[in-house]
Amino acid sequence: MSEFELWNKKNNVFGLQLPDGWFGRPGDNQHRTTYTLERDNKLILELDNQLYLIFTKPLKFETSNNDLVISGFKQLVFDYQGYGDLNVHSKVFKTGAVTLVSYSW
Repeated sequence: MSEFELWNKKNNVFGLQLPDGWFGRPGDNQHRTTYTLERDNKLILELDNQLYLIFTKPLKFETSNNDLVISGFKQLVFDYQGYGDLNVHSKVFKTGAVTLVSYSW
């Protein structure tokens, strides 16, 4: 079982901070993992059936106050459809960290 899966078992609802800040309003948005796929060079996380985080390895996983911080990636593609309009959006990050903010207390 991957480090992400172990963390997700204890944190099935969480907030999402991308390298450029919160996705949505802090504390308001609650995300759930709906699919994961780990390949030799990629980790793909699907949230809420419509947000995709595609990490190019290597990755570094750290926990901080129950949050999971994913960093060290060569590239991150964040691809999603808007909640109200279903328009397609995509961002590419070459550095930074993604924090999955625990809502489990």
